[in-house]
Amino acid sequence: MDAQCNEFKQHVIALASAKKSHYYYTAELPTTVTHASKLRRTITVQITITPSEITSSGCIDEGLISTVADYWTSTLISAVHEDRPAVTTSLTVQAPKVIAPGTKVDVVCLASEGLEMPYASARFVDAADANRKTLKGD
Repeated sequence: MDAQCNEFKQHVIALASAKKSHYYYTAELPTTVTHASKLRRTITVQITITPSEITSSGCIDEGLISTVADYWTSTLISAVHEDRPAVTTSLTVQAPKVIAPGTKVDVVCLASEGLEMPYASARFVDAADANRKTLKGD
């Protein structure tokens, strides 16, 4: 990782750390920012799925998906848009695949470029999957 990416990664981590956990359940989850690129306007955050985060159908809890996506996409939007605050106004969660406890999941976030109303997307992928297929049902 080059110095510029590392500097941006540290900036993203600092922004996320400043968020109050009583507003964001996700602030309490053990996550690791594994990649960040200001040039590409992306971050990748890794989380290990525990049994308590899996529903009776065997999928990642949709509430967890929503809160993780909200937390990290808003952090990314702030980081690439001069640290302006960001809020989520729309979330769509597609049916995730069945997942085993202990699976490491990468949350890959991508921010829009040059828009007055910025947005970001998040994809949840198995960290061990070299093809980076989204963790959603077929």
